[in-house]
Amino acid sequence: MHKRTIYVVDDVETNIELVEAVFKNDPNLTIGQALHGKELLDLVDKSGVPDLLILDLMMPVMDGFAVLEALKEARSKTYFPVIILSALSDKQSIIRALSVGADDYVTKPFFVEELKARVYNMLKLKERDEFLNTSLDFLESNLHEKMRMLEHTQIEIVHRLGRASEFRDNETGMHVERISDYVNLISEELGMNLDQAMMMRYASPMHDVGKIGIPDNILLKTDKLTDSEHDIIKLHTVIGGKILSGTTLPLMELAKEIAVSHHERWDGLGYPFKLDKDLIPISGRIVAVADVFDALTSERVYKKAWDVGKAFEYIKEQRAKQFDPSVVDAFLNIEQPIRRVKESKADLPSQKAMLQQVLDGEVAMDDLVDRWR
Repeated sequence: MHKRTIYVVDDVETNIELVEAVFKNDPNLTIGQALHGKELLDLVDKSGVPDLLILDLMMPVMDGFAVLEALKEARSKTYFPVIILSALSDKQSIIRALSVGADDYVTKPFFVEELKARVYNMLKLKERDEFLNTSLDFLESNLHEKMRMLEHTQIEIVHRLGRASEFRDNETGMHVERISDYVNLISEELGMNLDQAMMMRYASPMHDVGKIGIPDNILLKTDKLTDSEHDIIKLHTVIGGKILSGTTLPLMELAKEIAVSHHERWDGLGYPFKLDKDLIPISGRIVAVADVFDALTSERVYKKAWDVGKAFEYIKEQRAKQFDPSVVDAFLNIEQPIRRVKESKADLPSQKAMLQQVLDGEVAMDDLVDRWR
């Protein structure tokens, strides 16, 4: 048994000495003493709670019943058993003591072996309680770690799928990095709490995952799309919703919402469902602004990048037309942070362009592997 501390509280010092004599040969037990309840509470404040309390009921200043009431809060934080050792042997006193927190009851005069058995049984109870608490703490911390890892895995999957969709679209993956940052900044500026803003950050990379289902001859076409081809491109919103449907994970549900709604317009002229104003989820309204801004300021095979200032002017002009006015206002309020993201996460050469360089003999495959490492 570990070393244990027992407090004995009795207004008769002889009774305390008798208890001390019972356990004097046990090197693992230390006996503390108090002559009344108030003195015990002072002892607890000074030296901490014991591993076991042996408590008399009839005492001056503060009796045992009052002590049990006073110790409830301390025992709720750090449990220790209480054995009543009292001359009161009536049923009413026993029931009252047990009802206010006592764990066991021994009447005076007591049998030495009985008291020893009761004390050691209560100390075993204390030891089991400590073991269970330690085990629960371990399990809880282990569970928290597993939940954290699971959450991290979900976020990583979402991010990687987002980058996969951009790879098909002849982009570098920096687009989804910037979108995540833009969306997070806008969400915070709109007053979303930390959890909501982070959810938006992690779900937004999936906005174009539906491009995975668009044929290459349309998705990668450099010439102007026909009307029918443009209609097929628009289907990437519905395809994205299909890919992300059938889940109860909040992050994936939000990603689905964004994938479906980020091409809707405030004026109702967007797609796929021609929703307008507040019928469009706020997540889609936020990503719409971030996505258009990044598309305008990024170079593609079919267009040159716009000047950042010109792109900000376009977003401002489309307030209450293409975009939610409140989202535009938030976006304009954070122009400098947006510019910093754009500068710090500039596009690299696209993966497909680098692969073409290999095919054309301009870059060695080993060099390309090193660059992607």
